[in-house]
This record gives sequence, structure tokens and C-alpha cells, in this order.
Amino acid sequence: MLKNRLISLIFFSLLSLACSASAKNFSTDWDTWVQELRAEVLANGIKPAIFDSAFRGVQPSKRVQHFDRTQPEKRLTYKEYRNSRIDAYKIKLGRKDLMQYQTLLNEIQTDFHVNECIVTALWGMESSYGRYKGSFPVVASLATLSFQGRRTRFFRQELLFALQILNEGHVSLQDFKGEWAGASGHPQFLPSSWFKYAVDYDGDNKKDIWNSVDDALASIANYLKMNGWHPNEPWAYEVSLPGNFDQRLLDEERPRVVAEWFDMGVTLPKKIPLNLKARIIIAEGGPPLMTFHNFKVIKKYNNSTFYAGSVGYLADMICS
Repeated sequence: MLKNRLISLIFFSLLSLACSASAKNFSTDWDTWVQELRAEVLANGIKPAIFDSAFRGVQPSKRVQHFDRTQPEKRLTYKEYRNSRIDAYKIKLGRKDLMQYQTLLNEIQTDFHVNECIVTALWGMESSYGRYKGSFPVVASLATLSFQGRRTRFFRQELLFALQILNEGHVSLQDFKGEWAGASGHPQFLPSSWFKYAVDYDGDNKKDIWNSVDDALASIANYLKMNGWHPNEPWAYEVSLPGNFDQRLLDEERPRVVAEWFDMGVTLPKKIPLNLKARIIIAEGGPPLMTFHNFKVIKKYNNSTFYAGSVGYLADMICS
């Protein structure tokens, strides 16, 4: 395994240099671009059969280009966003799957020291507990966005990672599908996140986040662990603010200990260790939230206050 990891690191060090050197000089002709890419990646260890299979019949996807150009502009409030992503049915499914995979989730919680409710909630937010993982071929999507788009260099790097995943045999081309921008599998990892965080939890020598629930849930837990999850600490609590609360204290970057907030008259919903550090935020259209370190860790998955608040809310509802 260490040898394979070293090979991967060497591979991507070389490709990163090549990408930086040539990113501005690609032909705008698709067929020429594909052949230039083929020559580059084959020189750095991708098997010809892997590349040729992945690109057989592939042309720039008009659907992917459309999504890339037309990102939604409507501004939702926090509760509108949360309600659009989480309904009673999703909570019901989460409770059902938590029970079904209780033994596995308990083992993962023990091994990674990450709360099983949060792992389940992230799974639910990203792929509806594996029920919808996306139908876009990952290579075709990333190739489209690498060829023409708003962030061609970024997506080119993701494409190189995707080809190496196929090269190492972790997933079949048929199963390598996801959302339009290249995230895939139960956890909806981009290929670079797969390399950083995916784990082989079922012991079959594949980090199969597409078909193995064991690997997928352990990989979500590993993502949180490697980004600094604090075991046995909350993510956030809804709080009540006193009428004379200084609004300038909201959204401060510097956290304060809970005792300091308590002394200001903030009403806590339950007993919380007074030495924990916390911030208080009010997302647009949402309640006051006292957020802790783990809230920031959830935002590593998706850098959105709305998203992190919704994940935490779903986790609380699943495990209530």
C-alpha cells in the first residue's frame, strides 16, 4: 500500500508540473486536446486501455456546460434552504438507515472518534443515503470542464486524479458516475478528496466509495477526523439572546468561552461545559446559533453556513 501511495504521489507531482506548464497552451479543438492529454498522462503512468476506454465516444457535454454557465442566483434564507434539503421523509430515511447500519456506524465512531449521527447526516445530505449518487460520467464531466469552463485548471487536476482512480482499479468506468461537476459516490467526493480521505474499510484493497457502504461511511468519518473533529463536543445549539444583546458580537471570528456568553444573558438550551469556546451567528432567516469547533469542521465539507447548519440539524433530528 505504501508503494502504491508513493507511486501516486510521484505521478501527481509530475502531472502537476506538466499541468502548470501547459494549461495556457491547449488547442481549442476537442480532438487535438484529447490527444495532447492522452500523450501527457500515458507518459506519467496511465494505462492506454484505461484512457481509451474512459474517452471512447466522449464529447464535451452540453448539459454540463449549461450547468456550469447557469448556477442558481436565487437567494434563499437559512430556513428556506434547510427546508428545501431536509424534509420529514429524509429524516425518516436517516433514522431507518442509522438503525440498519448501527453496528457499522458504531465501529466507525469508535475507530475515527467522529459522531455517527453527523456521519449519517452528511451521507443523507450528499446522496440521500446512497439512493441518488448522480448519473453523469465523471470523466466526461471533468473533461468538459477542463476543456472549456470557468476553472479549467482546477478541473484538469481533478480529471487527472479521476484517471488515476480508474488506473488503480478502485471503481469500474460503468460505476464512476456522479453529479455534473465531478463529485461522486455515497459521500460525493471530488477525485482529489478521494485521494486525501477515502479509506478501504471493508479490506478488499479498494477504496470503493461508490458501492461499498463500509468504505463510504468510513471515508466520511475520516474526512471529518482529518479536518480536526473534536470527539464528544457539540456542533451548535440554538440559543436565545437578551434584549440588550450587542449585535456587534455576532459572527465574530474570535470565539469566546461559553461562560462569557452566559454572563451576557445568553440563554442556553441545556447544560454545556462553560470552558468550551463558541461563536454566536445568525444565518439569514435563521435562529441564533451558538457554534462550536465542529461547526467549522463540517464547513470543510462544504464552505456554507447554511449547509453546515442543515447537516447539524439533520443529525439532531435523526438521533433525537
